[in-house]
Amino acid sequence: MGHNIDFASDGPPRELLKLEFPEVRHHLLPSYKITYPTKSIILNVGRKLGSFFLAIKNEHKKVKELVTEYKYDVIISDNRFGCYSPQTKNIFITHQINIITPTGVLDPAIRTFNYRLINKFDQCWVPDFKEFPGLSGVLGHNHTIKNCAYLGPISRMKKLKTVQKYKYAAILSGPEPQRTKLEKEVYKELLKLKVPSALVSGVVNPSIEDLSTDKIDHFPFLTSNDLNQLICSTEMIVCRSGYTSIMDLAKLGKKAICIPTPGQTEQEYLAKLYEEKKFFPHYKQGTLDIQKASKEIDGYTGISLDSEDRLHTVLLSI
Repeated sequence: MGHNIDFASDGPPRELLKLEFPEVRHHLLPSYKITYPTKSIILNVGRKLGSFFLAIKNEHKKVKELVTEYKYDVIISDNRFGCYSPQTKNIFITHQINIITPTGVLDPAIRTFNYRLINKFDQCWVPDFKEFPGLSGVLGHNHTIKNCAYLGPISRMKKLKTVQKYKYAAILSGPEPQRTKLEKEVYKELLKLKVPSALVSGVVNPSIEDLSTDKIDHFPFLTSNDLNQLICSTEMIVCRSGYTSIMDLAKLGKKAICIPTPGQTEQEYLAKLYEEKKFFPHYKQGTLDIQKASKEIDGYTGISLDSEDRLHTVLLSI
């Protein structure tokens, strides 16, 4: 649309963005440093709460410095609470307005706090349908956020006409140490199946161990175009039940086996929601059985979208 775009991020996401968009300017933001060593989201987030709020404070300071130096007009924040400025139009993008916890006891208090943070922005964009339940269910609906716009599901993927190359493709993502644990589990499953498969580790690290075999093609990471090509040339996907992954699967109309990250109640909720709707089967980490899932997959429809793209319209309204 003729605008100049800069990116600001940290860690692996920043490295991937630099590979995807080498021609633009990239800034470093403080890391939230949230990890998932336990199966309790309360413990995982609570143990890092101090550094979490410090990161928000520091990123807000950094953003104000960047706005002063580069004179930005608009900031679009992907779930980063400190990325706004009095000198810009500020947009917060999320599908998780209503945060849920395992017991639900703390949900009202946490949601009130989350609303307060989001309402510091001029607009909140939700990549989902406005009508409940959409793809995000209770996470993205039934709230009191002001100036909320629904974009419809968004995805970088496009349907491609390809020859099937792989029976399965495991596409990994998410925080450590759970990403590594799932990689080991999936790899053992793929070794047993002995059919053409792909394993995408999701790690921007050139020194990562090569796990390729005569039947398994291993990729540390793939850019958007390469990942798009791989998914389209694969019969069945194995992945987390993260919302971005789900929107990609929906855009391509692919069937998948979902394994939520332990301790991430958002992914656990979505995995159960999609299984109830007969979209995707899901397995808890540590119980994955790809062969069994393959025999049951005909009972699931996947998600096939043919929806209006509202993102362009919403961008024009800024």
